[in-house]
Amino acid sequence: MTIRCSNARRVGLDGAVPKALQCTVTMKESPIRASATLCAAALALILCTGAAPMPAAVSPFDHQATVSTPAVGVLLPLSGRWESVGQRILNGISAAGGVFAAGPVANVQYVIMDYGSREDSIPALIESLDRDHRVTALIGPVGERACEIACAEVQARSIPALVFTQAELRPREGACCFGVFLTVEMQARALLGAARAMGVTRFGVLSPDDQFGRTFSEHFGRLAPSFGVQVVRTRVYAPSRVDFRQELEALFPGRKMAAARGDAVEALLIPDSAQNAALAASYLTFLRIKARLFGPTLWDSPEFVRVGGRHVEDAVFLSGFHQDSLLTPVQDFGRAFSSTFRAPPTVWEASAYDAARIVQGYLDEHGPSRPGVKGYVAGLKNYPGASGILSFSPAGTVTRTVHVLTVKDGLVHEIRP
Repeated sequence: MTIRCSNARRVGLDGAVPKALQCTVTMKESPIRASATLCAAALALILCTGAAPMPAAVSPFDHQATVSTPAVGVLLPLSGRWESVGQRILNGISAAGGVFAAGPVANVQYVIMDYGSREDSIPALIESLDRDHRVTALIGPVGERACEIACAEVQARSIPALVFTQAELRPREGACCFGVFLTVEMQARALLGAARAMGVTRFGVLSPDDQFGRTFSEHFGRLAPSFGVQVVRTRVYAPSRVDFRQELEALFPGRKMAAARGDAVEALLIPDSAQNAALAASYLTFLRIKARLFGPTLWDSPEFVRVGGRHVEDAVFLSGFHQDSLLTPVQDFGRAFSSTFRAPPTVWEASAYDAARIVQGYLDEHGPSRPGVKGYVAGLKNYPGASGILSFSPAGTVTRTVHVLTVKDGLVHEIRP
């Protein structure tokens, strides 16, 4: 089945749809194929717009649905650097809407806008979603700066929004912005909790000199004392030209003497990519340094075990979605998504699925109401989502399941309490 979505100002008198704005959806046999400019993977209930704040055109056969169906805005980078992330999120929303399921689709009309790499266009796009479509809620955008811009705009317009960022949203009473993604602080707490459970108390930190590395190290060091953990030494390296051998030798000086004194570093935190962490692990083996590796969700990639091999055995890292989790909703979502898209979901699809299902759950029962959606999300506790258990607060904060993983015999397993 093919759905063509176009901007109203670009449709000719003959009704032809510009090729760049066409969206193709193939059921079951193969995954979605998206255009570089924009794709709305949906049935007639979904609208597409261009990146510029212009009105959207509605397919002729879904006019009645657009009159009576609640509208939800979707603001994503569907072109540019983060296009692949935007498409993953869109796939999760499509799965939540029942687009590819045998049963009925959700009674929600998604108005999808692409801001590409132009985060400064976000206020104008939200204005269009508010003025032209009167959306009840917003899903997206992605990333710290995009979410900061969007949260300021939706707060001023009283539009509840579920956003995707690892940064901590500023808590505020009556918040309209709610994060659904794992934050850096959640990850730091999860690693420290795992270390405490393992009896690991002395850490070294090897961090790249970038925003994520600095932020993660700061949170970890600040929270460590409350978990009975001490950060003994820290090394910071330039991401573009790192010599792991040199950095590790500086981080672990006088190893035999430290072991004799009983103050040796037991574990090493590396808040960097899976590939860099795996490379550092190989140097630990070469230098005969015994320290258990701890890392963020960035390590939750096939690259970590593929590149690291035996050097990453017993490493501890995190995931926002683990398909082999014991939680039934997580397993059910993983199987259904993999069957439909012929590829396993990631934390992006799972988090987007949860965001869409939360909004749809309220709209199905109560109908469109911005204050209603905001109050519903703010009071939601222990929601059984595809990514785990989620709870929100009126201040906009979220607590959610963090899956703690390890490598045993070359395979990734969840460490269960």
